[in-house]
Amino acid sequence: MASNDTFLIGDGVLSFSDDVPRALRDDILDCLMYAQLSADKKHEKRAQWRLWIEQYQRIILQKGGVLTGAIDPIRLVIKRLRDLQSVPQQISGRATSPELRALMRTSLDILLASDHAKIFFDSWFSAGRSESFQVVPCQMDDRGGVTIMVCGLHMTTTAVSDAFFFWHALTGEMTIRPNGASFRFTAQGYAPYRDKIRSYLSENSLKTIEIIQL
Repeated sequence: MASNDTFLIGDGVLSFSDDVPRALRDDILDCLMYAQLSADKKHEKRAQWRLWIEQYQRIILQKGGVLTGAIDPIRLVIKRLRDLQSVPQQISGRATSPELRALMRTSLDILLASDHAKIFFDSWFSAGRSESFQVVPCQMDDRGGVTIMVCGLHMTTTAVSDAFFFWHALTGEMTIRPNGASFRFTAQGYAPYRDKIRSYLSENSLKTIEIIQL
């Protein structure tokens, strides 16, 4: 995967397969940026994560996306930091094709290596901490459309053993709850919304969302 096909947007990773045309990639990037701004406007993400990720997905539907599947509401519990390495395989197994599963695993690896994620994971034994991230791989299909897999991850830590000093609490758990779905996105379906969203983003997005091209 070429480096210019992966973006770090806030606390999420957006990745494209190499064969997604630039114009279609730009449409998807605009649509998902708009979805993030809409979700941020309606819900406080840390306190209302489920409502936030549902609004994010709702915007994709409203702007031309077609729902093609959903991630099962599984619950993962890990007890060691190195167990995070197994999370990509468990989550990506819900994707719809081998190519999309591979892109999902790569995207999750990039997310887990990001500075934002490291800050959270470095102190994950603190009881009651929570954080959420998005991983969004996008895979070209053979009909000229793109499958967008939205995978939101909500992570909560729980200290198992009490300790007088926080650095003595050496055991704990992290609960990971995914929420997401897959959508089919086409230039034709997005066309009625393109100009309005592009105009909105030119006025708002660069002030509120940091985009890092990887």
